[in-house]
Amino acid sequence: MKVKLKVAAWLAAAAMLVTPAAAFAADADTQALLNELRALKERVSTLEQALEKANTSAADAQKAAQEAQATSAHSLKMSEQAQLAKGEQVAGGLLSDAGKRLKIYGAVELEGAYSNFKPKHGKSASESDFTLATAEVFIEADINKYVKGLVHMLYEEGDTDPMNIDEAYILLGQTDDIPAYFLGGRMYPAIGLFESNLISDPITQNVFETQATAAEVGWAQDWFNVGVGIFNSDVHESSDAPDNNINTFYARAQFDAPEGALGEDVDLNFGLAYTNNIASGNLSEYVVDQSLQDLVAGWSAMLSAQYKCVAFTAEYISAIDDFKAGELDYMTDSDGKPYAYNIELAYMPFEDWTFAARYEGSDNLGDKEPEHQFGVGASWMFLPDTTLSVEYLHGEFQDTEDERDLFTTQLAIGF
Repeated sequence: MKVKLKVAAWLAAAAMLVTPAAAFAADADTQALLNELRALKERVSTLEQALEKANTSAADAQKAAQEAQATSAHSLKMSEQAQLAKGEQVAGGLLSDAGKRLKIYGAVELEGAYSNFKPKHGKSASESDFTLATAEVFIEADINKYVKGLVHMLYEEGDTDPMNIDEAYILLGQTDDIPAYFLGGRMYPAIGLFESNLISDPITQNVFETQATAAEVGWAQDWFNVGVGIFNSDVHESSDAPDNNINTFYARAQFDAPEGALGEDVDLNFGLAYTNNIASGNLSEYVVDQSLQDLVAGWSAMLSAQYKCVAFTAEYISAIDDFKAGELDYMTDSDGKPYAYNIELAYMPFEDWTFAARYEGSDNLGDKEPEHQFGVGASWMFLPDTTLSVEYLHGEFQDTEDERDLFTTQLAIGF
């Protein structure tokens, strides 16, 4: 009996010794697990901070690109396909050895056209051809927070041969803290915006688009931006021959509602522009000896509105005063005030499809452009960055009473 009691006592003592040891071991495992959880939580927190920083950097890059486009859109000549390519590279780009963010994008557009001329007197005549309508490359550089640069190389078969530098300019400012900006270089002064959903350029652009080496200053913020610029045009007053001085200025004001400001599916913008020398654009081709008795001023107005899948654009550009008889090579016997307008309606029922209709016209342009022209078009992005478009236009000419039917197809890629 005593032996049994001794054994029980020893077992009880051993149990008392083993229980604290087991408890201690359990506490150690629990503490180790807690330490691992703390370390994991810290790593997760670090990753969340890094992800938030990356998202912020991407958002900042996107905002900076959009701010730059807010001004460059007024001067930049860019194909629709290049605009799409640019939009996909907003937060991307290459980092050069100097640490500058570079964006390279562009487009290639192949067109096939068939036209049928119907003169009032005589037989009809037709023409058809394939052309490399556009081959363009843009290089944008974010030099620093306040300085950006752009070089645009362009080839258009029949117009530029070989490829030339179509635009090259410097943009200073236009940031959140400095809304003021300076834009200088070879560009397209914003005397008209020439927005279109069809393949062919509107008459407004054919006649009044202006390219020059200019200097512009302005102020650009949400809702409203303004700019004024100067350059030396080849078209000058006869008393200013030879033309060695800056003789042309322009001013523009644009209202542009920020995205979502007027509603989730509403976009609205309109603008006005003025120049003291409307012949400084493509109209200069018809100015005899590039000389006028007095420079002829001009103005333009544009409106662009979109609600959900329907978009409307309209633009009007006109000389304010008359050109004297003989100053334009097609207007030898009378004075005249050239003008042009363009109205378009687009419908985008699906993400990759656009259907558009256009009505446009002009006056006091002789037979250079149709007096009335209307047509329809459709475009389909059937592969990423690859678009097929078709278009039909019917034009009626004022002086000759000739008519023209124009069919155009286009295959375009953006990169």
